[in-house]
Amino acid sequence: MSSQESVTSSITVAAENIGGIDSTEVTLAPGVNVLTGRNATNRTSFLQTIMAALGSRRSSLKGDADDGRVELTFDDERYMRSLTRRNGEVVFDGDPYLDEPELADLFAFLLESNEARRAVRSGDDLREIIMRPIDTDEIEAEIDRLEAEKRDLDGRLEELAQLDNEL
Repeated sequence: MSSQESVTSSITVAAENIGGIDSTEVTLAPGVNVLTGRNATNRTSFLQTIMAALGSRRSSLKGDADDGRVELTFDDERYMRSLTRRNGEVVFDGDPYLDEPELADLFAFLLESNEARRAVRSGDDLREIIMRPIDTDEIEAEIDRLEAEKRDLDGRLEELAQLDNEL
């Protein structure tokens, strides 16, 4: 889905063995939805479920489970991911909503463990975190290319000015 589109229908999130959740299915209405509850009521686990469906690899598998899954459905589209514990690591598979979740991991999924959130809270410099998704090498290469083009144009203008003086 492009950044210009928005969801206008309800979203259903179904999950098994994500975070502290055994099994759940929740339908979110369009607009703002509020998660309320006392401590240890799986609100953070539900947010991890959404993160996993969207493409993040920062969600956790339930401690006593070897496999988990999440499914996100809206507007006749379905995105599914599976989480499997292999050799002490959680392996993600499936078709997430986002192809590249790095920006969402840094700036949208603001759980307590989020790097940007921790930096703000501790007063650390955010520059490195903010610049991480930006391809500065590509930008510098483009600057070099444009500067070379400018030098060529300046040289051509000089040649034309000399020709003008000769005439």
